[in-house]
Amino acid sequence: MSELAPMLIASGLAHQREGRLSPAERCYLAALRLDPANARATYLMGVLALQSGNADGALAYLSRVIAALEDDADALYNMGMAHVLALDLGAAERWFRKALSADPDHTASHFGLGNLDRLLGRSASWPEHYLAGMRSANATPEMASNALVALHSNPRVSLDELYALHRDWEQRFATASYARWESHANDRSRDRRLRIGWVSSGFDAQIVGHFLRGIVRSLEARNDVELYLYANSATSDWLTEEFKRSRAQWRDIVALDDSEAARLIRADRVDILIDLNGHAPGHRLLVFARRPAPVQVSWLDYFDTTGLEAIDYLVTDPVSSPLNGAQRFVERLIRMPSVRLCFTAPPFAPPVAPPPCTRSARVAFGSFTRADKIGSDVLAIWLRILAAVPGSALILKGETFKFPEVRARFEHGFSRAEIDPARLELRTPSSHEGLLAEYADVDIALDPFPYNGGATTCDALWMGVPVVARLGSSMISRQSAMMLSAVGMNELIARDDDEYVDIATRIAADRPRLESLRRELRPAMAASPLCDAEAFADALLQRLRQSWRNWCTT
Repeated sequence: MSELAPMLIASGLAHQREGRLSPAERCYLAALRLDPANARATYLMGVLALQSGNADGALAYLSRVIAALEDDADALYNMGMAHVLALDLGAAERWFRKALSADPDHTASHFGLGNLDRLLGRSASWPEHYLAGMRSANATPEMASNALVALHSNPRVSLDELYALHRDWEQRFATASYARWESHANDRSRDRRLRIGWVSSGFDAQIVGHFLRGIVRSLEARNDVELYLYANSATSDWLTEEFKRSRAQWRDIVALDDSEAARLIRADRVDILIDLNGHAPGHRLLVFARRPAPVQVSWLDYFDTTGLEAIDYLVTDPVSSPLNGAQRFVERLIRMPSVRLCFTAPPFAPPVAPPPCTRSARVAFGSFTRADKIGSDVLAIWLRILAAVPGSALILKGETFKFPEVRARFEHGFSRAEIDPARLELRTPSSHEGLLAEYADVDIALDPFPYNGGATTCDALWMGVPVVARLGSSMISRQSAMMLSAVGMNELIARDDDEYVDIATRIAADRPRLESLRRELRPAMAASPLCDAEAFADALLQRLRQSWRNWCTT
């Protein structure tokens, strides 16, 4: 009977590789019933529990066999990830370091340590872990892209370094496809009806969906365009269903490899293909590397060059990318008139509540964002604000505040600054509707830098909460300034740290201004270019049409 156990394990592995976790579990458990001491089946049950998000199960199974796997970097890394799942970052760090002792080039462990250091505010060290992971021969395109996104939140990484890293990504993963480009047979009529394709993993009620929703609504009613939505995600919610009900052609590409997806797009005879991810998770940049459409554009959920010569244009605006800006792009820039994003408020947003300072003596600052975007430099500035506004509080809300070590980082920061940690309130995630309602507890939102908010900034403004932002030198560090400028709130944009502190403290001291902003911000935002989907769609289509005409004359 023990001879059957390896067959069951092999079958379980086949299921697991295809994402069929329940059949895989049945196979492994059957193998363990036949051979209870089978180390391979025990280990794979631990990995399966890890994939399923079961921290207790992962730790229980992996702990039984890990002593025999001290030279197996993958196993040591998985043990570290099980501790991340169990909210024990200290233990996770120790296991990641053990994995690197076993294999100094272990890619996932370098990224794991980078993620931990970033969460814990160790801004001086975490870029090196990411760079080591990116240099590894085993780094996947997805791993390297995740690192590119993360590196934008560290002020010590220069724009020139970021540009070089994006070009390295292209050389390593994309250029092999360039030699196989085929000519396009699209009709070169300059003013004919255009087929525009949009590729995204976010056709749902997340960031992309809220910024794309109004644009699709506006464009689908026009007779001069035909829309195709290429969905790289199995996630579905109310906004996904809204996209599917639109006049756009819906295409699922999540199960297609890059060549298959490119062939589908080419078969649809798409004229302009728009990447909505950049290097954000779930991207399909390697589809674009195969150039399935004559004109290819990057827009929306990224804030830097893709690094790919296969992408012709990148959509931006005068604030995000000024003419004399320091940020470099491979793509030619398409500048929108005032904003590069267009927000559609969710239908469940509650009414604007009065500022909480009218109900209590304190002023509440807040930031509903991830802890890894709040580096030690940012926290130091925020603590200066709290020190200057007696009795004020800081409310932070985000997924990563579930980790005790992350919570302790902020509490220790308060103590070191001799500010009572009782003035800090840390909240964990809720539904989007619940999050919007919690802005009733915030008087002034503080925007992190250099990695600004996007949907976070829009949510706060829509709920009548002024956002204090610091203007930087890159698209991501100018994103909130772009939004505030569009809403007519330039008074909230700081040029340096001192002005950031000054703006926040000055507004905190002006209760009548806080009350008027609470009343004015939502209607001002609704009437601004930031929420004018019709005007944005018209301006975008004009520029896309010009990019098409440019191709027609080549």
